[in-house]
Amino acid sequence: MRPPKELEARTKDLIKRRPYLASWFEERPSAPFETSLLAKKSEPLDPDLIEALVAHTPSRIAVGRAGTRFLTRDTLAMRAGHAIAKDAVYADISQEFVDSLKCLQLHSQNTDREDYLLYPNKGRRLNDESLALLSAEGSHDKDVQVIIADGLSAWAAERNVPELLSILMKELGASGLTHGEPVFARFARVGIQDHVGVTLKAKSTVILLGERPGLGTGDSLSAYIAYGPKLDQDNAEKNCISNIRQLGFKPPEAAVEIVQVLKKAFALGKGGVAAL
Repeated sequence: MRPPKELEARTKDLIKRRPYLASWFEERPSAPFETSLLAKKSEPLDPDLIEALVAHTPSRIAVGRAGTRFLTRDTLAMRAGHAIAKDAVYADISQEFVDSLKCLQLHSQNTDREDYLLYPNKGRRLNDESLALLSAEGSHDKDVQVIIADGLSAWAAERNVPELLSILMKELGASGLTHGEPVFARFARVGIQDHVGVTLKAKSTVILLGERPGLGTGDSLSAYIAYGPKLDQDNAEKNCISNIRQLGFKPPEAAVEIVQVLKKAFALGKGGVAAL
């Protein structure tokens, strides 16, 4: 603890530089400087409740502070979480994983990861070679076309797609909806499902791709479901199931939900907000 005189001097200097804080100290004339804004460490009113809440979510809740600043441990945790998010964005998907999917391998118009991050529009269209490959070898005129993509987190695809895809294909088969063989698209944005769907004349598309990472959350997958695909289809006409991961919406449950959304879209003849 700093000596009272030093704290008093620091407090006066703080008020001089930030006059709007003067009222805070004026309302606490009897408060010792040791418990002032500069020195006081916040404590939860109900530690047991806070501990229980923190145990149920990876989100940054109940972040404490010391004076006007975050606690050192929380500051370091935030920096670590930010580092995880950055690593997820820049990570390339492994070729070993892509080969294990045993499906057509397509490529957007982006040339590499940096190009993908700088020019999002190019990630919404297939390059010429992939377009020709898809037209020649893809499954045409099906009810559902599934697309797997790296998106903004290759980790999300690698960690969640295998379990999700296995159950999704079984659920689609049991639903009576016809489906083509899944395809993989590298450096893909959500909009690439429009290009794939139109090319194959599919009645609907489902794209599974990595979400934009949050702090410490680099492995969340999203499923975008589009009924009646068309180029540059508005997002309002699509449904999204997000946070598919072991610590979120578990892949088996998400697979069942995807098929339920598809069945509703086919029953109504429309998707997105109009089908809610």
